[in-house]
Amino acid sequence: MKIGIPNALFIREKIPMYVSFFKYNGIDSVVSTNTTLKTIEDGKEIATSEECIASKIFMGHIHELVNLYTNEYLDGILIPRIYKNGKNMEGCVKSLALYDIARATYPNVKFIDTNVDYSKNMTYFKSLINLGVTLGLNSKNSFLGAFYALEEQKKFEQRKYHEQFEKIDFKKKNILVIGNEYIVQDGYIKKLIISNLEDENNNVIYACINNGKSRYKNISNHLYFINGANILNGIEEYLPLTDACLFITGFPCATDSLINEMVKKRIKGIPYIELSVDENTSNTGIQTRIESFKDMIEGRRYV
Repeated sequence: MKIGIPNALFIREKIPMYVSFFKYNGIDSVVSTNTTLKTIEDGKEIATSEECIASKIFMGHIHELVNLYTNEYLDGILIPRIYKNGKNMEGCVKSLALYDIARATYPNVKFIDTNVDYSKNMTYFKSLINLGVTLGLNSKNSFLGAFYALEEQKKFEQRKYHEQFEKIDFKKKNILVIGNEYIVQDGYIKKLIISNLEDENNNVIYACINNGKSRYKNISNHLYFINGANILNGIEEYLPLTDACLFITGFPCATDSLINEMVKKRIKGIPYIELSVDENTSNTGIQTRIESFKDMIEGRRYV
């Protein structure tokens, strides 16, 4: 059995967990490739014009996996729903509908879903066990596979955090990139923006990669969305070590705009720039703004 996993949106953060669960149970997994311009073009053709760039990227990845399914290389495509996490915060409302959108768009494709909703005691652990039931696995393998998968996910997140923390270099200017993980870590957007930013003088770190402590409460006790809390955790951890900030907002994301305004109130005495990206964002326009921003950062050496 081979299961496809889209390398986009909230799922990409949990790919190690799902891959490990499948591996433990002898199931092959196929993760869609990094986002390219073709991925975005495919997603734009499928999604409605009102959808955000992240949703269009997601549908582009689904299109890639559907082609594999059509050619009988896959037996199904996984699209989990993540409603509320351990802090009882909600995920993106649009993302909750993506399973149903995919089924409606490709009615002849087998999509596999599993729900995560901590408000109903449906933890990631229980969600993985339910996924095993859906796939016809025996209860023991599902149970042990869930333990194994969560442990592998924890190791992955710890390793990613330590690698970033060790990357901080005070001989360079440390630029903190602020935005949802599935935007700022997306392969296409990193190539479009980050590749123009990081050089021998500037070092890039990401607010979304942090130690997970609930530092966001220093800013607000009443956050509604999971990703917003994660970004603010990173702001509280890294801002004292930061020389400049870069906001990357997926258009049109209202939650991004809210978090950005909260963060700007915490920034004191360092430059920042805000970039909004959509499917029409060009490299030329981005490069011009990034070069101007880098000149501003460099100029502060002599102030």
